[in-house]
Amino acid sequence: MLDSLTTETTWNFPVSFEPVFDERGKELPKLRNLIRTDTNESLGVHKSKYQLITHDTAYNALMESIQDANISEDYTVNTHVIDNGAKMRMEILFNDISIPDPEVGDYIKARVQGYNSYDGSWAFQQMTEAFRLWCLNGCTTADTVAKTWAKHTTNVDVQSSAQKIVDGIEMFQNNKGVWEIYRKTPVTTEQAENLFKKTVCNVKHKASHEKFNDKQLQNIIGGFDNERSHLGNTQWALYNCLTSWATHTDGLRSPENVKRQRESQLVKAFNSKEWLEIA
Repeated sequence: MLDSLTTETTWNFPVSFEPVFDERGKELPKLRNLIRTDTNESLGVHKSKYQLITHDTAYNALMESIQDANISEDYTVNTHVIDNGAKMRMEILFNDISIPDPEVGDYIKARVQGYNSYDGSWAFQQMTEAFRLWCLNGCTTADTVAKTWAKHTTNVDVQSSAQKIVDGIEMFQNNKGVWEIYRKTPVTTEQAENLFKKTVCNVKHKASHEKFNDKQLQNIIGGFDNERSHLGNTQWALYNCLTSWATHTDGLRSPENVKRQRESQLVKAFNSKEWLEIA
C-alpha cells in the first residue's frame, strides 16, 4: 500500500535553460538561467558546468528501485517542495520494516530520504536511515545506513544511487542491538554537556571568543533534562534529546534548511570521539 501525501503536480513541472545577458544585452556564454516554464520564473542562474537533475528523475529512480526490490508493500511517500519548487525533499517511510523500541510507546522504522534542488543550494542526496516516530514531528537518527551525496557539477548515476539506498534497508533490519545498548549505557551530565560543546554547539569561527554556542547549549541541556526525567541518565535519553532537537524546527525562519543542517550535525556527533567514549 502506498499513500502519497503530495500530488505529482507540485514537483513534476517543466524546466529549461535560457541564455543570460549582461546590462548591454550581450550574452554571457558561461552562465545559464534555469526557468520554470509553466510560470516563467527563474529557479537559479548556473555556470556551464551545472548538471541538471530534474525532480522527476530523482523521484522516479528512487520509487522504481523500491518497487523493483519488492521489499515492502506498506510505505508512505511524502514529497515536499519549497521556494516555488526550487528545492524538493522526499521521504519514504516503511511501515512494515520495523524494529520494536525497548521503551513503551516508541517504535523504530526504516526511512529513505531524498533531496534535490534547482537553485544549487542543496546537493543531490539519497539516504537510508532509522526513523523513530515518538511524537507528531517524528525524530530521526543520524546513523545513516547508506548515502549518496553529489554536487550538481558532477555526473550522477541516479538509478544506481537509488538502488544503493534501497539495499541499505537490509542492513537497517540487523541493528536492533544498537538501541538496546543505548538504553543500558549510563551517561553523566558532564559527559552530555561535553558532547554538546564539542559537536552540535561547537563554534568554529576564529573571531568568536567562545568555543561553543551557549544559547544553543542551554537549550539542548534543557532537552536532555526532560528526556532523562523519564528515561534515566542513559545514552538512550541522550540520543532522544539530540534527535528531538534536530527535528523540532517548525518555529524557525527556515525550518526545512535548519532540519537538514541539524541532521547533518547529528551524523558528526554520533561518530565523534565524545559519543564513542560514552559507549
